[in-house]
Amino acid sequence: MKKLSVFLLLLGPVGCKYPSREQARIACEEWEEQGEVIRYKLVGEDGINYEDFNRNRACYNAYWDNQYEGYYGEFDDDDRSKEGKLLKDSDTPEVKGMSKKYFRYW
Repeated sequence: MKKLSVFLLLLGPVGCKYPSREQARIACEEWEEQGEVIRYKLVGEDGINYEDFNRNRACYNAYWDNQYEGYYGEFDDDDRSKEGKLLKDSDTPEVKGMSKKYFRYW
């Protein structure tokens, strides 16, 4: 039993890539910055034009699992053609095929 508990204790940190939450957050944010960005303009309810953007990557802190989760997908060519244009709220670019990447910390 003692050998099993020592084995489990040593196995715990193996799955954690980052020694702290801060380092995992920074790594996830750097990964997010490397993704694709589509910038566009929206007309607000007040009639004013606002600049906005969508990314194909996003990071969220899943603190209950000691990890940041990076969500990513792809824009299609139709969404890429909206770059810099004035759009309606219902016509904004959307990411398709979301997947996850994990940034675990100890």
